[in-house]
Amino acid sequence: MSDELWRESLAAFRAALAADAPTPGCGAAAAVTADLGLALVVKALRISRRHADSIALAEQLAQAESLLGRLGRFADEDMQAFSDYLQAAQRGDEARDLAARQACAVPLASAHGCLQGLEIAVVARPLVRGALSSDVHAGGLLLHAALSAALLNVDADLAQLSAAQAHRLRAARTRLQQDADRCLAALR
Repeated sequence: MSDELWRESLAAFRAALAADAPTPGCGAAAAVTADLGLALVVKALRISRRHADSIALAEQLAQAESLLGRLGRFADEDMQAFSDYLQAAQRGDEARDLAARQACAVPLASAHGCLQGLEIAVVARPLVRGALSSDVHAGGLLLHAALSAALLNVDADLAQLSAAQAHRLRAARTRLQQDADRCLAALR
């Protein structure tokens, strides 16, 4: 789990996304978007806490700061998982099956992290100072969009799994999207 992608410029990342190479793709873009969305929430909490410290603000800030950076690391993990899948697809069934499970596990974990960030945004929005509410709202929207985009990767990869595995992961995927949609409604 490196931060290799985060050492690049935004322009270089954008160029890599637009290139004709298999990675980075939507999973990496979703992870970067999620981390940037959470950064907006952290910013609003930090500035608000400077002006009116409270236990609730401190708790939300601590949770958000512990998640900040972790979401972005899913970009590297997603690129690695998809790269591994492409290589394993050439080696055989067992290797391909393991790589396909990992290719689903990474975006599911990323989506779970997005949901955690979105839940923080929902609690944080009424706690932050007036004008900073828009940063929390925007951050929440980015987190929701990132979660939805990560789950598109799961949808694409489910066909590579056994029926039992696909059923279990589809159920987890559905729960994550439903929970995120509820958070988004609460944020609005």
